[in-house]
Amino acid sequence: MKIRTKLILNYSILSFILLLVFSAIVVFAYINYRQSDFLIRLQNRATSTANLLVEESNIDEAMLKLIDHNIITAMADLQITIYRHDSTLIYSNSSPADVNEKDAKYTIKPLVSKMFGIGFKTISFLYVKNDRHYLVEASAIDKNGLNELKSLLMIISWVLGFSFILMVAFGFYNAKWSLKPFQKIISEIEAIEPNALRKRVTVLGNDEISQLAKSFNTLLDQIEQAFETEKSFISNASHELRTPVTSVLGQIEVSLNKSRNVEEYEALLQSVYDDTTQMATIINGFLDLAEASLSSNLVKMNPVMIDDLMFSIVEDFEKKKPLYSIQVDYKTNPDNDSQLECIGNERLLRLMFSNLIDNACKYSSDKKAFVSIDFSVISISVSIMDHGIGIPTEELEKIFKPLYRASNTYGIAGHGIGLAIVKRIADLHEANLEINSDMNIGTTVIVKIKK
Repeated sequence: MKIRTKLILNYSILSFILLLVFSAIVVFAYINYRQSDFLIRLQNRATSTANLLVEESNIDEAMLKLIDHNIITAMADLQITIYRHDSTLIYSNSSPADVNEKDAKYTIKPLVSKMFGIGFKTISFLYVKNDRHYLVEASAIDKNGLNELKSLLMIISWVLGFSFILMVAFGFYNAKWSLKPFQKIISEIEAIEPNALRKRVTVLGNDEISQLAKSFNTLLDQIEQAFETEKSFISNASHELRTPVTSVLGQIEVSLNKSRNVEEYEALLQSVYDDTTQMATIINGFLDLAEASLSSNLVKMNPVMIDDLMFSIVEDFEKKKPLYSIQVDYKTNPDNDSQLECIGNERLLRLMFSNLIDNACKYSSDKKAFVSIDFSVISISVSIMDHGIGIPTEELEKIFKPLYRASNTYGIAGHGIGLAIVKRIADLHEANLEINSDMNIGTTVIVKIKK
C-alpha cells in the first residue's frame, strides 16, 4: 500500500471516529437533558394537580380530571395518582381499572425517579400539606422528545455522511500536497547517475523533508568522495605497482637470455628483492588503509597507555632505523597512570603514531622528531614536530588523500599512503587531527584523543 493511500485512510478514519465520538456526546447530552427536563415538568404537573385537589375544596374529582386532560401542556398518556398516608387512593385521572391499590403501599421516602430511556417516565414523591402526607405518583410518555431525538439522529447521519465525503476528498488533497516535496526529491534522485555524482537534491526550508534532503546530500558527498578515492586509488595503485612489477619481469627475462656468473645473479636478486620489497610496502599500506576504514563497531577497543605506547614505538625505530633520532617529553608530568590512559585499539594507534614519526624523521635533513605528551581532564594530546621541508599551504587539505604526495617531496621515498592511514585511524578513534606547517621550517602534527 502506498504512503498516499495510508495517509488518506488514516486521516479519514481518525477524523470520522472523532466525529462519531462528538456526535455520540451530543446525542447522550441531549437525552440526559431531555430526561431531566421532562421529569421536572412531570413533577411540576403532578404537584399542580395535588395542590388543586388538597387546597381547592370547590374543585371535585371530575373537574380535576377535566383540567388534567385539557390543559395546554398535556403530556401523552399522563397518569397521576394520589394516596393518603394510609395508602388510600384519593385521586386518579385514569379509570379505576387502571389503578391497582395493592401496588400503592405507601412509605415515607425521598424523591425517586425511574427512567426507562427517553420515552416512558414515572416519578413518585412525597407531598406534604398542613402536616398531612400524600404520595403522588405520575407517569407519561415523552413523545416530543422521541420525535426530536429521531430528527437529531437524522441530521447527525446526514452530517456524518457528508463530512466523510469531504474528509476523503480533503485527505486526498492533503496527501498529494504533503507528498509533493517527496515526489520532487524522487525525481531529482532519479536524475543522478554514476557519472554525474556532483548533482545534489534541492534543499528548501528547515522542515523534516529538508532534513531528509540534507542527509541524502551528505550521503552523496560521502559516495562521491568514496568514488573519487576509488578512482584515484585504482589509478595510482596500478601506477605504483606496475613499475616494480615491470622491473622485476624485465630483469628476470634478461637473466634468462644467457647464463651469468654468481656476482651478476647476486646483483640481479638484490634488485629483484628491492623491487619486491617496494611492492610489499605498497600492498601492506593498502591493507592497513582498508583496516583503518572499518567501522568503530568492528574494531576492538581497550585501555591504552599513550606514554608506554610512544616509548615502545621509539624502541622499534631504534632497532629498525638507527639513523632516526626521536625525543619524547612530557609537557605536564602526570600524577598517576590513569591521566595518560585512553580507550582505543593499540595496534592501530601504534600504526598511526609510527607513520607520523616516520614522516617527521624522513622529511627532515637531521632525521630528528620531537614528541610532546600532554593531557587534560577529557583528552590526551600528542604533538610530533620536525624541522623538515614542510608542506605547501595550498596542499594541506589534500595530503590525507590516499596516494597523494606533496609537490616538494620529489626524490624522497614514499607512496602517499601513510597520512591517509593516519587520518582514518584518527577518525575511527574520534580524535582531532591538526597540522601546522611552514615551508623549509618544519611541521607540527597534534593528535588529541578522547579519554
